[in-house]
This record gives sequence, structure tokens and C-alpha cells, in this order.
Amino acid sequence: MIFDTWKADLLVKELPNKEDFKLDTFLTNEVEVSRWASEGLPGDELSVQNGILTEAASRWPLCIDPQMQAVLWIKEKEKKNPFDILTFNMGDYIKRLEMAIKFGKSVLFEAIDEEIDPMIDPVLEKNITKEAGVNMLVLGDSKIDYHDDFRMFMTTKIGNPNYTPEIFGKTMIINFSVTMLGLRDQLLNEVV
Repeated sequence: MIFDTWKADLLVKELPNKEDFKLDTFLTNEVEVSRWASEGLPGDELSVQNGILTEAASRWPLCIDPQMQAVLWIKEKEKKNPFDILTFNMGDYIKRLEMAIKFGKSVLFEAIDEEIDPMIDPVLEKNITKEAGVNMLVLGDSKIDYHDDFRMFMTTKIGNPNYTPEIFGKTMIINFSVTMLGLRDQLLNEVV
């Protein structure tokens, strides 16, 4: 859409523009892409675009990740920060999520099925209120302080999940499935 419609329209209207415009270079830089590569994110164009979406999206990312690339990258990327790995099958995941929100830890929900527990809807919707100058979030029946450093990631191993429109509206769905072109680029990187 950018190159077929928008860029062509700019050229027809003779508006000044950069000939070699790439969205990737506009939203990130070589240093950050190199850091992502050192953390395990493949260097192909689709993976870089997925990295940009994971980092810059306004909603929490839900990564479709059958090859576990996103999981490995997120774990490596977040290991220098306080980090917790959760699943909805854990008995104490709400308590651990509360602590992460309160103290600004990152959280990775692994192996999400086609349903997301409605208990975390306030987190997904970012229902943050300000009380006496402090950001607060109501989670379940408790009100907790919301730390600005809190980050949440979700991954699923299902290759083609059937999510409801509500989940699409609350999360940023990012497809980390490897394409043939991406697989070729990754193989070339390994050989080099």
C-alpha cells in the first residue's frame, strides 16, 4: 500500500519525497536492528518489521510463534530486566502479574490458546486511572499501583489461531511465522 498507492500518489502530485524511503529505516535504526539480531531476532525484513511492531505498538503484542522465534528473542531481550514467565494454567499467575505491574517487571505469557483469561482484560485495555498523582489499575478485586516500566508480551504456538474480534481489538497480533523468503535469509545468515 505504501509503495503502490501512497508513494505513486506523491510522485504524480510532484510532492518532495525521498526516493529510497523504507518504513523500517524510518521507525528504527541499524544499531537497534543489530542489537535485536544479537538477542536472537532473525535479520530478515519480516522479522525486523515484527520487532518494530513488538517494540512500538500501543497495545500489548500477541505473537503467533509456531517456530518459537519470538519467545527466544523476548527472553533474551528481557533477561537484563526483571522478567517473569507466566501461563494461564499457573495457580498464582494473577498475583505474579500484580507484582510485575506494581514493580515494573516485564511479563511473558507463553502458550496462549485461542482464549485469553478475561481477568487480565483491564491490563490489555490499559484501564489506568490517576489517583493523587499515582497511576492505578484495578485488577480483579484489588487496586494496584501501575509502574510505567511494566511490559507484557504474549505468545502462542498455534500456527493459525482463530481469535475473536475482541482479542484483535485488545492486542497487537504479530505473525512471527517463518516465510520462505525469511527462511532463506536466516539460512544465509547462518552460513555467513
